[in-house]
Amino acid sequence: MLQFARSTFFREVEEDIPEIPQHKFNFVEYDQLSSRVDINDILSDVIGRLISIKGVEESNVGNRVVKRRNLTIQNIREESLSITLWGEIGENFDENAVQQMSEPVIIAFTAMATKQYLGGLYVASTSATSFYFEPTIAESEKIKRRFSHSIQGIDFITPSTEKPVTLEEQKTMNRLMIAELRCLDPYQNQDQKFTTKATITQIDAQQGWFYNACPRCYRRVRQSGTSWWCDTHAYLTTIPITWYKINARIEDSTGGINIVMLGKTVQSLVNKACSILTIQEGYTDPNTIPPLIDQLKGMSKIFLIQFRPRGAFIDATVVKTFDDDESQMLLPAPPVQSPKHIPQPLTSLDPQTPLPETKKGVKKQLFITESTTEELQSSPQQHPSSTEIQTYFADPSRKRKESRSDEKGKKIRHG
Repeated sequence: MLQFARSTFFREVEEDIPEIPQHKFNFVEYDQLSSRVDINDILSDVIGRLISIKGVEESNVGNRVVKRRNLTIQNIREESLSITLWGEIGENFDENAVQQMSEPVIIAFTAMATKQYLGGLYVASTSATSFYFEPTIAESEKIKRRFSHSIQGIDFITPSTEKPVTLEEQKTMNRLMIAELRCLDPYQNQDQKFTTKATITQIDAQQGWFYNACPRCYRRVRQSGTSWWCDTHAYLTTIPITWYKINARIEDSTGGINIVMLGKTVQSLVNKACSILTIQEGYTDPNTIPPLIDQLKGMSKIFLIQFRPRGAFIDATVVKTFDDDESQMLLPAPPVQSPKHIPQPLTSLDPQTPLPETKKGVKKQLFITESTTEELQSSPQQHPSSTEIQTYFADPSRKRKESRSDEKGKKIRHG
């Protein structure tokens, strides 16, 4: 806002002045967005040609049903980026007007938050987001020239007519007691999700509680010289992130089962990003459980579980947790152990339970080991500074300790 006081005076400018641009952007390259995932106080501007528009759909966000529209844009290198417009900005996006435009249609989005879901990166609108068709800037002209002879048109996608699953429906989906859950054939039920109400009774320290992960797909990465290698994305262009992976046991009145909890699922329980614990608070030993993680023992939740393959085995992976409406604990909380205590290895099933054989002779066990995927939910978190992260991954003593831990872990088999 400009305020004019009594002392304000005006002078006509007679000399030539450069034209004032109508728009000012701070665009981020698509391959640099991975370093901004879930950092909600750093928003990004992106630009590209529009290649797909999907109609408005409904999604469950917390306890609310929110409307969204998905788009896809493409940069000058033909790299694609998914866009999600939430609420009014998605509803007000006029796809009929887009159909009247000559292609390629260039569009710029401002103040977008970078997110990740099931290993895929996308940007989502915020309350500060705006979009501009054909902005009069150099970047827009470059993209327009690059695709001026392209025969690919905009794909208009019909939205799904399925109603989103409500929170209450998610909490009661395929509800089973643990004894019933253990009777299922995990190989035959990989496409299903089940809920069970139980209490966390043990956390397996020998399996570790975090690992170094690719920031794009969350798979475990390994160091190769001064670089980091991901089996999916080859050499990383950025440093890896630390990612929760907790092997635990949950029980109810009918028995217990071993589970794996990853990334955002754990983060939603402890309300702290893994990078905060490892880099800022110094818990760098993957085999020593921090007190914050140890306090999960005794916690009762509704667990949404999916059987996910890991080689020849199946993990019972928790993809989401819900608060139990009943405040009563299912089991008494076990005594809190010292964070340096390492429990004995957990067994997947009780010894008296017979294990059926598969055709290849592989036991159908629910091992508590590494899993490579997770259903993500976003939650704003404070993140370490780039200096802290670089110091963490440059510490040679930490790398030697992790290397010894990894070798030790490979020798451990759980029956």
